[in-house]
Amino acid sequence: MANSYSSALVTDVATQAAVTVLQSKLASLKAFNTDFSNDVVSGAGLRKLQVSVVGNAASAVTNPTSFEAQNDTVTAAAVTMNHISAQFGLTSAQLNQGLRLEKVLKSNLRALCNAVMDVALTPLSVANYAAASYSTAITKATGGTIGNSLITEALPTLFAALGNGSERNLVLDSSYYAYLLPQTGYSLDLASKGAYGFDSITMNNRWNGVTGGSDSALNGTTKTIKGFVASPEALACASAIPYVDPAVAGLLQQSEIIDVPDLGISIQMNIWGSLANRGLNASFDVLFGSAKADSSALRLINV
Repeated sequence: MANSYSSALVTDVATQAAVTVLQSKLASLKAFNTDFSNDVVSGAGLRKLQVSVVGNAASAVTNPTSFEAQNDTVTAAAVTMNHISAQFGLTSAQLNQGLRLEKVLKSNLRALCNAVMDVALTPLSVANYAAASYSTAITKATGGTIGNSLITEALPTLFAALGNGSERNLVLDSSYYAYLLPQTGYSLDLASKGAYGFDSITMNNRWNGVTGGSDSALNGTTKTIKGFVASPEALACASAIPYVDPAVAGLLQQSEIIDVPDLGISIQMNIWGSLANRGLNASFDVLFGSAKADSSALRLINV
């Protein structure tokens, strides 16, 4: 006889796994303007969303004669939504051997995160941010090391490049993030706001959606992007929950919405059984998209 388990247990485990995995893998999304919703999008779920981007405000006036001047510039970034789904499950034989769904939850959450990051960072191309690219910001100085040049050359250069930005959020590949790790109890805590002067410093190892490209600003050669510094208005990200028709929802054992604190993003978890093979099926789903907003609010790090 197969072991039995409570469906509520799967939800609890999935929620904890989602919070742990999603917060870690998607942390760099906090660098951008986000419009995340836990509402279910009915109808044309893959439609474009228009995310507002507020430009420069009107100039201040000295000794005004009118107090009703309204010259703010608000544009829209069209974000195309993609239905991202990580699908998994267990066969009847695996269930009878004592395997449980929570054993494969985290690996599939990571797969969902990877797909989300691929979509999120696709707009970060040289074509979109060419004038804002730096090819020498993080390189080995002559006779020096990456660590030395990162701290003495790159961070001041990147910080100054967004001197007028609303925020300066630094995202680095782990190969460079490692050089900023605290070495003593007196070192800066990277998780603290204001470390090295930046509003946030996060790590990202997923660059599959990013194209290095070839540009004169990059010495005419193809470069690999290993990070960026950005203000939130550089990129518009949006997410929502996919719609499930009531006729299909009635066939699901569970359909839960998992909210991730701090990030604000929500995902949908569905679980259902197969009458044909008595297997257990599950999926994590989210509607997600991103689009370039202000091309001057981001500096790419190319090596």
